[in-house]
Amino acid sequence: MASRFGSHIKVWFLLVPVLAIAVMPAIPDRTLFEIPAAETESLTAAIGKQRVDDATRSANLIFRKSFVDNGLLRRTLAASGNAGGLNDGTATFARSWTENFWLLVYRMIYRAMVMKFWLVGTAFFALAMFVDGTARRKIKASAAGFVSPLSFHLAGHGLLVVLGTLFGVLVVPLAVVAMYWVVVGALLGCLLWKSAESFQSSR
Repeated sequence: MASRFGSHIKVWFLLVPVLAIAVMPAIPDRTLFEIPAAETESLTAAIGKQRVDDATRSANLIFRKSFVDNGLLRRTLAASGNAGGLNDGTATFARSWTENFWLLVYRMIYRAMVMKFWLVGTAFFALAMFVDGTARRKIKASAAGFVSPLSFHLAGHGLLVVLGTLFGVLVVPLAVVAMYWVVVGALLGCLLWKSAESFQSSR
């Protein structure tokens, strides 16, 4: 069980994001790496223009300090534009991949900044659901109720999937509307409640 759980962690939190970052920039469609207008409009309607602007400024600042000021962005773009000094298909692909890669990195940072607006509320909701689920488990145990190990197993893996999507959504080439963050918060709370409610101790 533990080994299978660990393998799922590797897939969701390491393999999928790394593969996405490495493979996606090869797609020539530049619009897939931009922040969709529908995403910005949805966020503006949900949290207000001021907070969206704050997220944009934070993303710009982090990106500039991490990749622009130290010259990394400029050096990679310069190197990709002069592949062997030949203006052939390889050089074109390298230039396109590099540009798309940096657009993808910026969008990941931007979405991480947006995610922060939901973190506190989600954390409090998840904690409340966990405490309630623990209390429910104690009530069932005192009444000699049956606790399903299958329910705990499914809820635990469900939690892993939902948490994994939080990493995957940073790179997905679709508009991540505000409702997504609400749904994720609700799912995390419900799955935590079920995990706590169906947990079986070794005693």
